[in-house]
Amino acid sequence: MAVRQTTAPFAATTLPGKNVLLAFLLFILFGGGASVAIRTAYQELDPFWTAAARFGFGAVVFWVIAYIKKIPLPKGKSLLGALLYGLLGVGLGFLFIAWGLVKTPASLYQILMAMVPLATMFLSASQGIEAITRRGVIGSLLAVVGIVITVGGSGSKGFSLPHVIAIIIAAVLIAESSVIIKRFPPNPPVMTNAISMSVGSLVLGAASLINGETWALPTQVATWIAFLYILIIVSVIGLFLYMFVLGNWTASGSSYGFVIVPIVTMTVAALIAGEKITINFIIGAVFVLAGVLVGALLPDKSKSEAQMVCKDSTGQALPRCL
Repeated sequence: MAVRQTTAPFAATTLPGKNVLLAFLLFILFGGGASVAIRTAYQELDPFWTAAARFGFGAVVFWVIAYIKKIPLPKGKSLLGALLYGLLGVGLGFLFIAWGLVKTPASLYQILMAMVPLATMFLSASQGIEAITRRGVIGSLLAVVGIVITVGGSGSKGFSLPHVIAIIIAAVLIAESSVIIKRFPPNPPVMTNAISMSVGSLVLGAASLINGETWALPTQVATWIAFLYILIIVSVIGLFLYMFVLGNWTASGSSYGFVIVPIVTMTVAALIAGEKITINFIIGAVFVLAGVLVGALLPDKSKSEAQMVCKDSTGQALPRCL
């Protein structure tokens, strides 16, 4: 059998199908107002209770949908993957987010979360999924410089470094959860959300009880609007869209939404929340976004990496040539 050998560069990250891309864009749109709504809810509600309530509500909705659609409960590694995703990405991740947003402006929060794609890339490399590139290193350095400038240029009051660090930790946890779930057999998005939100709500509910928070519903109209937005638009529709995208795209590709969301958030924060966006803040944001673009989004035109593909005379691919 004749064998011909060709060389092709590793494919750069490509856009998914139209349905996945539409879900991706809607997730960005809904996610852009999430941190503003959460900050608004904090004016009347305690942070851990707010997070526990949103994911508890979401879990109930997704369990009902799973029951109606007769989606079976996963077993073995599929169940373990959903549990780990819920623990890291929902429970612990939003534990740090809930606390960090108390004194972190919504726009700054989203800029810090824009580092999720870079964190995803480095965590994937550390777990043997992909190699660390020179672009990745340069991108991370740009992002670090941007964070320093952004932190120094924030025009909002009540800002504190520990709360910013909490947001950065949350970004790493969310990135790791996206990497971990890719290593396990997939589940339907409805079931993954039902399991992960159940785990997350338990973690956040325990934190609320330990912290002595008051479990209460809003009394003001503005708080109710923000609370319902968090419960329905973000926690149910938004996270379903994200899980759909994650299930049909790569972990790093799905995380690209965190780069675009800050643009939506800064617009919403300026128009609704009255947050002041300074020149230093904008410059820092540009550095962070540039770092993410360089390190994770732009196509790699380097010709140093190539894979050998063996094909027979009919064009049928064979195992990689040695």
